[in-house]
Amino acid sequence: MQFRNGKMYIPTDKGSLSVNGVGYLEVESDLIRLNLGITSNSDSAEKAKDTNLKILERLTTSLVDYGIPEKDINTKDILVNRNYIGCDNQNLSFVVTNLVTVMIHNISNLRDIYSLAIENGANDNISVDFLLSNPGYYYSKALKKASKDALNKASLLASSFNVRFNPAPFKIIEKSSSLYSIAYSSSKSFGASQQDLSSGIVKITAEIEAIFTTILC
Repeated sequence: MQFRNGKMYIPTDKGSLSVNGVGYLEVESDLIRLNLGITSNSDSAEKAKDTNLKILERLTTSLVDYGIPEKDINTKDILVNRNYIGCDNQNLSFVVTNLVTVMIHNISNLRDIYSLAIENGANDNISVDFLLSNPGYYYSKALKKASKDALNKASLLASSFNVRFNPAPFKIIEKSSSLYSIAYSSSKSFGASQQDLSSGIVKITAEIEAIFTTILC
């Protein structure tokens, strides 16, 4: 502690030190979204829709019988396209596609459910998304790592430039967001290998900017 004229001397040559801290995690997925397409082709849109409806009912029944709750089976948009042939755009047929998603909480059942879906009519736009059931928990852990990284960088820079710094930053900016910092794994599974269907890694990144007060040594 320094004194001048009997009074404590506090340096006034303060500055600031700004660093970016990054935290990174790779976590094995514990939740799967199975995306399925049911496509039928007919000379009329109504016939194709009817065919799809029957397949959809059969597919849903098979999944529920397997043990998938109905709330985890969701039907998305119905897509209707026309196939044309010849230069005069002569109408050839109608192609109707129903999109279905199935949430799978027990990853060990993926192969069985995947096979069951194909056996019961899923034939298009089939893919697997590997997700996390609690992404916020892992983002918080990545954010904590980012904070430690920022502190370590500040310490290194302060030492290199021969300055002291207050380890409690006076300003912290969260530069990442849990909505956009989680890179979910997606594997195209129609014809994919068994290894592709076994598991997936989810990548989580958090980034902050921390600004510290510095004083010359």
